[in-house]
Amino acid sequence: MTSSASDTIRVRFAPSPTGFLHIGGVRTALFNWLYARQHKGKFLLRIEDTDLERSEQRFTDDILASMTWLGLKWDEEIIYQSKRLDIYKQRAVELVEKGHAYWCYCSEADVEAMREKALAVGKKPQYDRRCRDKKHGAPAAGEPAVIRVKIPLEGHIEFEDLIRGPIRFENTDIDDFVIVRSNGAPIYNLSVVVDDVYQRVTHVVRGDDHINNTPKQIHLYHLLQFPVPKFAHLSMILGQDKKKLSKRHGAVSANLYRAEGFLPEALLNFLARLGWSHGDQEIFSIPEMIQFFSFEHVQKSSAVFNSEKLLWLNGEHIRKTDPARMAAIIAEDYGDFFREPAQISRVQTTLGAQLVGLIQQKVKLVKEVAEQLVPLCTPAPVEVDASGLKWNKDPNLKPVLQKAAQHACEAFAQKIAGAQPVSRSGADSVWGSSPSLGDAGLTHQDVNDLMKQISDLHGVKLGDLTQPLRLTVTGRMISAGLFELLCVLPWDIVEPRMQKVATLE
Repeated sequence: MTSSASDTIRVRFAPSPTGFLHIGGVRTALFNWLYARQHKGKFLLRIEDTDLERSEQRFTDDILASMTWLGLKWDEEIIYQSKRLDIYKQRAVELVEKGHAYWCYCSEADVEAMREKALAVGKKPQYDRRCRDKKHGAPAAGEPAVIRVKIPLEGHIEFEDLIRGPIRFENTDIDDFVIVRSNGAPIYNLSVVVDDVYQRVTHVVRGDDHINNTPKQIHLYHLLQFPVPKFAHLSMILGQDKKKLSKRHGAVSANLYRAEGFLPEALLNFLARLGWSHGDQEIFSIPEMIQFFSFEHVQKSSAVFNSEKLLWLNGEHIRKTDPARMAAIIAEDYGDFFREPAQISRVQTTLGAQLVGLIQQKVKLVKEVAEQLVPLCTPAPVEVDASGLKWNKDPNLKPVLQKAAQHACEAFAQKIAGAQPVSRSGADSVWGSSPSLGDAGLTHQDVNDLMKQISDLHGVKLGDLTQPLRLTVTGRMISAGLFELLCVLPWDIVEPRMQKVATLE
């Protein structure tokens, strides 16, 4: 789609830094970003930090870090509302001067009494507009007064929501709402309109909790003589108990998902499918999401957060990820898993990527890949817990398996004996020059066949023999394919680990 500068689609994501950026906010950002990218438009970021008491820099930092990690890059300079307070106040005063707004000197107690009185007679709890036609001037220094908008007493506001279709509000149901507090602070409905105009926003895509704000904002657009953008209101995200998503469901900082081992593209894929669909497709790449996204296929009903589906999707994306990229992610995000620099340096090598490629086929979290890499990238044999081995339940099995394991070690050593040292240069030199069984010409099928012959010779099951070998070689009871790993790991790492089976308690 091509467009001129005058009709370029411009959308914005405008979080408040009063808490960490959670899943609901990320989905809103994503849908804005997808729409902008699909139409070659602009995606803007605005930090709505006018709540000076609750806004904190750590929350702003979290928002920016989350957006960066997710790859939701913004196209222009970030707008911080706290730096534009005078502009909002100026716009409000202009409305007063033009007769579209007025100073209200009623106290909070007065307004509450008006609302209770209206409720008592079955009316909406609104301000009774007693200051509307009074010729109040600006308050003296220290005198409490707010600025209210004059909403027409007749007529209605109607707009075409890109998701929900036509929505109509009667003006009689809209209060003369406050746009500037008595302390001079602007109200959300004013600042958001002023900034959407300043940033030339063409489409406002946000949660459906803002639907009731929309008619108020449309009135402000009209009174300020600004063009009205198009609106799209996204449904709420619910937990599996069908209640509003909260921290107990997973509505936590996106950065925590990073720490738990989720890939950004997997999290975005999951969030895209929370309320949007493209046929029966479940797994999407980022380019596919951009290509297929449309508001026509965004559902009106609330979406349900399913943590099991998120975990499944993450596993699928992990398997599609280039091992070298996965190794780089592990080095950046899970470096503290490794005790020594030499260990993490082994991850960022060609051989390290081979190990990652084997591990990532059977895990659902990046963290699991890192956990399995730690013992594999440790030069010396690692301490293991042998309490879960099958031979603990059968005293007669242990000596037979220990003998078979030693036999396997000797058989592999013979295969390695004729192999030449491996020339590993650059970063890969950290692994030394010892060849692997693969360098000696063995495939994982060859390793399987040889192990099967040895297990048959000793009268044990192949699975019983590989269990203690898996533990000593990988440091874990569950790992990537043992035979594949034996073809990749240098023999000087494998041999002492296989021999350790004989000394396991």
